[in-house]
Order: sequence, then structure tokens, then C-alpha cells
Amino acid sequence: MIIVDTSVWIEFLEGGNHWTKERLKEKIANRESVAYTEMILLEILTGLELRKDREKVEKNFQTNVLLPGKRSTTMLAAEIYQELRRKGKTIRSIVDCMISAVAIETGATILHKDRDFEYIAEYYPVVTEKE
Repeated sequence: MIIVDTSVWIEFLEGGNHWTKERLKEKIANRESVAYTEMILLEILTGLELRKDREKVEKNFQTNVLLPGKRSTTMLAAEIYQELRRKGKTIRSIVDCMISAVAIETGATILHKDRDFEYIAEYYPVVTEKE
């Protein structure tokens, strides 16, 4: 299973040409398990201006797997953020820590275009998809 980060969904929805967009297209075409978290959906929806775009996103996400967070997920996300900060690596978005915690707890891989996931993977068992 792969968690697709907001950074990739933006490329996909807005017509970008990063390699992660093509990888997401392949996964969808092959009917692989594409997952998301509530925070990913929230980030995407808050970035939309038009109602029709929101409806398109909601339709796309109906076939994807929602990976819910638990209390332990929140605690792990906080640990990731604090531990990396102590090591001199400030993660720009706590959402990335939460996504990483979900990935660790579920064994999912993360498809992204955000350097913070690579920083997290240096210290925690986060698997990211590479080009």
C-alpha cells in the first residue's frame, strides 16, 4: 500500500509533470492500493477555490483507502518532530510527521515530492518511493 502525499496530489490534479505524477497514474491504472490520511485530504480541500474542484477530488478519493490515525499515531508524530528538531532538522509541516507516523504504523510506503520525508526516513523506519 502507498500513501500519496499532498505534494503529489497537487501535481496530479493541477497537471504538473513531476515523476511522482506519472507513478501515481501507473498505480491508479494498475488498481494498486492508494491511501491517504484525513490530513492529506484536508490540505488538498483547503487549497481548492471552486466547488466543482472539491467534488472532483471527493470523487477521486472514494476509491482510495483512508488510513485513520490513532492516539499512538499522534504521539509518534510528536516524537518524530521533537527528535528531529533536537538533531537540528526542523520539519516544515507537522502534517508530514503525522503522515510518516501513519506509514510506520501501517507499513505503507510514501510517494511524495517533499524533502522532509527523506529527513524523517534518515532516523525513522519510513519507506519512500524513489524514482
